[in-house]
Amino acid sequence: MLRDFCVPLQNMKFEIWFSQKMRLRKSVSASTSTGTVIAIAGVALALMVMELSLAISTGFKDEIRAKVMGFEAPVAVLPPYDVATASSADEFEPKAEIFETIQRVIPGARASASISRQAILKTDSSYLAVKCIAHDSLHDASFEAANITGGYLPTWRRTAASDSIVISGAMAKRLDLAIGDKLYMYFFIDQEVKARRVYVAGTYTSNFSDFDNSVVYTSYVLQERLHPDTTLITSIDIENIAEHDIDRAAADLQDAFVESYREGESAALYPVTDVHRTGALYFNWLDLLDTNVVVIFILMLAVAAFTLISSLFIIILDRVSTIGLLRALGASKSTVTNIFIATAMRLVGFGILIGNVAGLGLAGLQQMYEIVPLNPEMYYLDHVPVEINWAAILALNAGVVLAAWLILILPARLAARIDPSSTMRYE
Repeated sequence: MLRDFCVPLQNMKFEIWFSQKMRLRKSVSASTSTGTVIAIAGVALALMVMELSLAISTGFKDEIRAKVMGFEAPVAVLPPYDVATASSADEFEPKAEIFETIQRVIPGARASASISRQAILKTDSSYLAVKCIAHDSLHDASFEAANITGGYLPTWRRTAASDSIVISGAMAKRLDLAIGDKLYMYFFIDQEVKARRVYVAGTYTSNFSDFDNSVVYTSYVLQERLHPDTTLITSIDIENIAEHDIDRAAADLQDAFVESYREGESAALYPVTDVHRTGALYFNWLDLLDTNVVVIFILMLAVAAFTLISSLFIIILDRVSTIGLLRALGASKSTVTNIFIATAMRLVGFGILIGNVAGLGLAGLQQMYEIVPLNPEMYYLDHVPVEINWAAILALNAGVVLAAWLILILPARLAARIDPSSTMRYE
């Protein structure tokens, strides 16, 4: 039994040894050298393009997701829903029981009150309809701070001045405003127009035109003063939730509110939404990128397959006499097949090495220096984003090796079918 195991192992060693002795670049015909170059170049090009596609797709999706989740809360509690009238209120009071339920259902999450109102910015010569957003002190303002391009982002604490706002660079250009300029804000509340005199503390740019053309950050105190006798808000934003947990967290929180309403523990039923619904347009668009990447992968595998098969046939034609000699000496068809597969896999190895150096090198340069720009009005980003996922890169390399091996089986088997006697006539 040990002998039966050792014989295939010895054959495998011979096949690898013999394939290593087959010269592919020196002292061979020009056709073999050309086939070698084509095979290596084809694999390298295919792997490079696939790695760049994967890195760009991953980076693009992560950047867009981060921007959407910066403007839209991962999970949000909305004003209560009236079952009797099938309508929802515009505002509600942030009761302690709501925050207690949030902490119980989503441990570790950070809940902050948020106010959103429609308003009009008015200068001496122009005006603009906007959406004013204000967060309380519990909100993580790192996203807003990262987008600041001029001035500063006020802390907007209760002891700080509340007459400052932050507008986008597009709004500043349209209204001809600069840092420190004063203007009026008009709010429509309870069928009344309320005006506030404010000044521009800073400008931001997110390259998300849908938000840059409409969102203005204001003081929470300013928003509260519009309702001096109440503390009404428009939503409770829940942050610090991993993206893969958003759907589950929103569903669990909604179930908790429904159960509390059924049991009579809460007098109101609070709807829950999440960023995957409020930003569905963008997330659906990002899902289409996966289809594009799959198409690119298929095309590149086709290119690699064509070059490998054609190159192996070139090598086989130049080695017909070698095949005849091996078969005449008693080598089996499987031995010949494995010899040529091992020979071609050497070329695949060189191609993978060159493809990794080129693909990862270009991706690293783009990641560090942002060499290739983009039109932010079309792509929401001013440069091509790149993120190298090493686990995905390793999986891609393993997949290319496996695909190459499967591709080479058929032409290698055809080589093994060559009859030794026919090689004399071929020569």
